[in-house]
Amino acid sequence: MSTATKPKPTSSAGTSEPMSSGKKWAIGLVIAGLLPWLFFILAMFIGTGLLPGGGASLHQDPVPTQTSCVEVAGIPKPTCEAYLSAEQKIKKVRPKCKNLKWTLLAGIGKIESHHGTFMGRKVNDKPGASYGDVEPPVIGPVLDGTHNTQRIPDTDGGKYDNDTTYDRAVGPTQFIPQTWESVAQDGDDDGDTDPQNVFDSALSTAALLCGKNSVDMSDPTTEHDAIYRYNHSEQYVKDVRNAKAEYDALGDITEPVNATGDAKKIIAAAKSQKGVPYSWGGGDTLGPSYGICCSPGGYSGRFIKGFDCSGLTEYAYGKAGIMIGGTAQAQHDSGKVRVTHQTNLKGAEPGDLLFFSDNPGSGKGIFHVSIYLGGNRQIEAPRTNDVVKESDVRMGSLDSIGHLK
Repeated sequence: MSTATKPKPTSSAGTSEPMSSGKKWAIGLVIAGLLPWLFFILAMFIGTGLLPGGGASLHQDPVPTQTSCVEVAGIPKPTCEAYLSAEQKIKKVRPKCKNLKWTLLAGIGKIESHHGTFMGRKVNDKPGASYGDVEPPVIGPVLDGTHNTQRIPDTDGGKYDNDTTYDRAVGPTQFIPQTWESVAQDGDDDGDTDPQNVFDSALSTAALLCGKNSVDMSDPTTEHDAIYRYNHSEQYVKDVRNAKAEYDALGDITEPVNATGDAKKIIAAAKSQKGVPYSWGGGDTLGPSYGICCSPGGYSGRFIKGFDCSGLTEYAYGKAGIMIGGTAQAQHDSGKVRVTHQTNLKGAEPGDLLFFSDNPGSGKGIFHVSIYLGGNRQIEAPRTNDVVKESDVRMGSLDSIGHLK
């Protein structure tokens, strides 16, 4: 801001016009009224510096966390997606926990509540804020020491189980309220932890199974101990493991991608990095790497080994022998893909690049890039404090498609 003094306005006679006290009060009131809005706008611009690629976009929609899965008998679609999502996200939540598979979570979900469908309940599959919520909520029997139950006096004031005398297990994976409070995770990235949401409950179950020490869940003894810690019953351990074995036999249940040639190589390379952390400036043709400092919002990737959005696409395309450059804008301008500026997915094929801009259709200000999977799905390194994952394409800021063919 300049410190030069601005000349006072003068009258037609050339003399300075004094400002009345009334005018001063009026101006002061206007400034006082505008200040909160100015601070709000400033905060918005600072916050958007944390978006992928550091762009100052105000159009970044929430990133869904679910991974598409084929139909599995007895498992609602959102619950299946929640198990797959938790398998990936636990790598960041509990980095010392290795090889926890979705099938173990599904084994517990089957025994506890039939994946949220116990006694005719439904898992909300309508897009929106309630996606993945169990309706009506799953609330277990009173834990008052009768009927072979443990006696647990109320610990949550009825917050989760609507009981202020004794506790009850809550949610599709049946958490005691006090335990939920200690391990609750936000599995669907909505800023809330709800034991009745399958995404939150699945990731929280994974966190409880893993604990905080270094563990390898592929070890049978470790797996046994984790399940027994979840429920102190050898019969329970046996039941969960039997259910897990059923799901293990299904193999890969992620939605198949119709791709061949270079597109197949690119998608396979990107999918192999699912769960790897986002790192500002991280990743290249060799794989994940420590990032740099700093994004416009002050975020540093120097101590995080992972990918930013363009690092992931550079790596995946590199596996097909296509060198596209290291930033989203450079990849758009590289000439290595045929770019069509459009704000829809018409003509997009699996393996194509999707470019996002504050000025969709212009080819300028590209702040994010992802790899198209088909069916309105993409794989991406979306933003800070997140991981490489599959998600729905956010159409609001789609700028163009980089066609592989």
